Amino acid sequence: MKKNNKHQKQFTIRNILFTCVIYILSICFTPTSTVGQNKSPKDSTKTNSIPKYLKDRAETNYLYKKLYEWLVISNDSNLKKNVYLSNWLEQNKKYDHKIIRSIKIKQISPFSKMIIDTIGISMSPLEKSISKIRFETRKSVILNHLTFKKGEFSNADKLKDSERLLRSQDYITDALIFIQPAVYDSSMVDVIVFVQDNYPYGATLSVNNNITAGIYSKNVLGYGIQLEHMLYRSSNTKYGLSEKLIWNNIYGTYITLSANYSNMYNQHYYKIGTQKRFYTREVKHAGGFNLTQNYHIPNYGNDSINLIERNFDYTFQDYWLGKSYLIRTDNFFDHSNITLYGQIILSEYYNLPDDLLQKPYYLPNIYTFGSISFSKRDYYKNKLIYNFGRTEDVPYGFLASLTYGFNHNQWVNRNYLGAHFSYGKAIIPNKGYFYWSSDFQSFLNKTSAEDTRIKLQVKYISSLMNVGIHRWRSFLSGQYLSGFNNTNPQYIYLNEANNGISALRSKALRGTKKMVLSAESIFFSSKEILGFSMAFYSFYDMGWISGNTKLFKTKTYSSLGAGIRLRNNHLVFNTIQIQLAYFPNIPPGGTEYDFRLTSEQVDRFNLFMPRKPYTDIYQ
Repeated sequence: MKKNNKHQKQFTIRNILFTCVIYILSICFTPTSTVGQNKSPKDSTKTNSIPKYLKDRAETNYLYKKLYEWLVISNDSNLKKNVYLSNWLEQNKKYDHKIIRSIKIKQISPFSKMIIDTIGISMSPLEKSISKIRFETRKSVILNHLTFKKGEFSNADKLKDSERLLRSQDYITDALIFIQPAVYDSSMVDVIVFVQDNYPYGATLSVNNNITAGIYSKNVLGYGIQLEHMLYRSSNTKYGLSEKLIWNNIYGTYITLSANYSNMYNQHYYKIGTQKRFYTREVKHAGGFNLTQNYHIPNYGNDSINLIERNFDYTFQDYWLGKSYLIRTDNFFDHSNITLYGQIILSEYYNLPDDLLQKPYYLPNIYTFGSISFSKRDYYKNKLIYNFGRTEDVPYGFLASLTYGFNHNQWVNRNYLGAHFSYGKAIIPNKGYFYWSSDFQSFLNKTSAEDTRIKLQVKYISSLMNVGIHRWRSFLSGQYLSGFNNTNPQYIYLNEANNGISALRSKALRGTKKMVLSAESIFFSSKEILGFSMAFYSFYDMGWISGNTKLFKTKTYSSLGAGIRLRNNHLVFNTIQIQLAYFPNIPPGGTEYDFRLTSEQVDRFNLFMPRKPYTDIYQ
């Protein structure tokens, strides 16, 4: 029976991988453009380019006139599109306080080369055929992400927020919202919403010591529901699987539901949760909960490893609720927020060894937290930072918060103090983007500080440089993390998976404090391979980690390397990354060189959104 099960697992994995390869090949060998190709005279729309199409309609339609000015005339006069788009946003402000007569949704195919290509001029016949094998995002789902409604007064800030919220969805490539004045009534306007879907189906494959393969859909039935199925094979031939469900903005409530199940060689758990965030400055209430049931994995490791990685049966519950107040003033702090948050965490461990039953951490614990925060945030648009040409909403502003809490179990009562401050802005004129943050957390057992954490982060992103017809950008970052007076054995690591140095896989380097410095340069090529954009990159990281000794008296570990990233923004595939790294000082449990072919998630910006009072920063 065991032999048959093993054969079935191997057969299932082979079939999934074969299906993924066929799917990727069908997408990759799609022509990138058919503009200007000879077509049948019966279909006149196919013989026109997008500029010609816009020009023909610009004389009689206000919207197409503005799009023609932005996309065609601005190029001819060497004006930057982002400058013209900024002027367009100012133009939208002229229609503030006019009544929204209608909201029109214009949906664009994932393979269209421009977001205003509503009839697929720039698509090949094969792309059009593939585009039909999907569920288009339902108009009701798009309308639920808008922060304005028909019959309300127009507000340019709400249009801007709605664009950002649409672009933040994994199943949407881009969004643009324009105002068109009503023809017969100057007190009214029509709002046109352009939305370009991502192709929803994708696959992932990662090959290193372990093998990971999976398939997923980011937009099930057009409702914005995400489903993911993953299979794992460890280096010791143990198999596992995980399932994930995410449903964003359920029926326009901005509540997100998430559910996870994982049964692998190193983890076994169920998770379910919901949350509503302060997604705009005007939102008054937010909150959520997370429930986790973890199971002990037999024969996973010795007692020390089980203790460090918490390989036990336990239940974890987290509930939080917040209230925000919008500040209106005539100075710099206009549209800032004061936010109050409350949070309760419950933890309980089961079936523990006798020696752990005497430790307060493993007793049933109740944690209660309350916080007050002051924040100001906004966004500006940019490209070629973490994505390959997609519009990116770059946050700037600040967030400051203070937290007080209380921890109770049958043996110990402790107070808690926490503080956070983060700040980010674009360096003017055109000198890049700067971000830094600091965190402090500590429990107080009578007069003694316990489980104290200090975390400092700094990031710099350079401006985009022209290298002929290509683009180049550099990234610098630094992080310091330290823990003092730990009441329970808990370590941080220097490997890449735990915010350490790039390409390091081994968890042999561990301690209670670390520092990591990183530098990366990315060359964005203007060329494409079978529809995939290319970015060549190089990196150099340095790191230190220690326990009781001084940090800089320990050995310096570093990694340097280069690679290529491939991404098609019209698909929901993760970024394909091919990388070679070299370690001047070979780390324990590591090798001198590291080669990997992986699918990577796109990095995200640190937001200045008010957050729940307590999250574990020690990782």
